Amino acid sequence: MKKLALILLAILVGPVAVLAGEFKATVVKSDKAKNQIVVRNENGEQTIELKGVKGSEHAKEGARVTVKVNDKNGKVSEIAPG
Repeated sequence: MKKLALILLAILVGPVAVLAGEFKATVVKSDKAKNQIVVRNENGEQTIELKGVKGSEHAKEGARVTVKVNDKNGKVSEIAPG
């Protein structure tokens, strides 16, 4: 029972940790027509909408980037190299 509770907690809290601050990732796919990218990090893959995101020119396939997330609304605010 304890194991199940810990697994559920990890599933629920894990994505929230990704939504705050910043994380490093690799750009897996860049779709200019849809104005979005797919990035991969240790938590899996995530699609990011690039509209209004600073530094989106750094989001080229294969690039290592730092994704900065707005703490207030959980949306990506900037993509930086590295």
